[in-house]
Amino acid sequence: MNRIFMTREEVIHLLLEAHATARGGVPTLIKPVGRDPAKIEALDRLLLDVRAGRVNEIRLDAEDSTHIAITD
Repeated sequence: MNRIFMTREEVIHLLLEAHATARGGVPTLIKPVGRDPAKIEALDRLLLDVRAGRVNEIRLDAEDSTHIAITD
């Protein structure tokens, strides 16, 4: 398992880029979720949870063993 440490602000920025990509914006570094409404809604909920501090670790892709640990 790979672990990447990022600040909460960096993770929020990464999730905002993923959200923009999912809605047809600019390309991002993470795997795009496409235009699937369920995946976009899950991304919205994850973004809210990260902002509120309810989440301290995320995985960007279920098939990948890379975890992002959120530091404050």
